[in-house]
Amino acid sequence: MLKHPYSTKYKQAMLKEFNSLIDRGTFKYKEHSNNKKLVPLMWVYANKFDEDGFLTNFKAKLVARGDLYKTEEETYAATLAA
Repeated sequence: MLKHPYSTKYKQAMLKEFNSLIDRGTFKYKEHSNNKKLVPLMWVYANKFDEDGFLTNFKAKLVARGDLYKTEEETYAATLAA
């Protein structure tokens, strides 16, 4: 990411997202203990374009990798096929 031409814009978007999460009280800092498993985090980047196709905005979201989270009970999600 350091060599990306828009790396500074993405870093600004990441800082804005991170500060927004802190201001809303989304999470708390915790000490890591070796006997607990942590859910990994991942940054997702997106670009916004205007109607003429010009790049106007950079977005970054911090997401938890819930697909890697293991539970003791089996989970089931019902879906409806059209």
